[in-house]
Amino acid sequence: MSTSDSIQNRNTLNNLLLLAIMCVMAAGWITFSFLHGADAATTISQERPNFIGTARIKQHRAGANGDLVEGEEHLLKAIIKWNAIPNAERYEICHHCNDYIDEDTGIADDTVTDEDSINDIYDIEIGGKNTCGGQPCLVMPGVPRGNNQYHLRVKIDGEWSLWSRHQNFFVSEPGTFEHVELLLLL
Repeated sequence: MSTSDSIQNRNTLNNLLLLAIMCVMAAGWITFSFLHGADAATTISQERPNFIGTARIKQHRAGANGDLVEGEEHLLKAIIKWNAIPNAERYEICHHCNDYIDEDTGIADDTVTDEDSINDIYDIEIGGKNTCGGQPCLVMPGVPRGNNQYHLRVKIDGEWSLWSRHQNFFVSEPGTFEHVELLLLL
């Protein structure tokens, strides 16, 4: 089996696993909404966004012909896209914030000051250059190869939500990717 076939099989397995998880989560939200009312479900989703994104990886290109940028042939850019959240005023994406954001609660640890633990937080306005195919997105040139982890939060009615659970995208070559669990990469 070639490396390409192996990656294709792994992506298919990850997609099936993600679909199964989404079905279980959807069933839980339907039950929660039924028992507690639709407003309670809406409030909970605003507290911690359900961030399910995709990543398109491209080479650095410019100009009308889309020529590779000289001196940047080895670099890749990521376009992270997610579903718009109703009433969002703006978004933030935190790249490689593993030690900064508690995965179980979505709470940021403000005592973390090590710059290695808080890589980058991107402020994303609604619309314009931050829209890809009608959905909000972030374009990140010079994204490092390997695993890239992202968390999302949203501002609604002037208040920031908690941070979402992370999304992992394994950057290796141009293409479209969905979240990948780290354990499945081994």
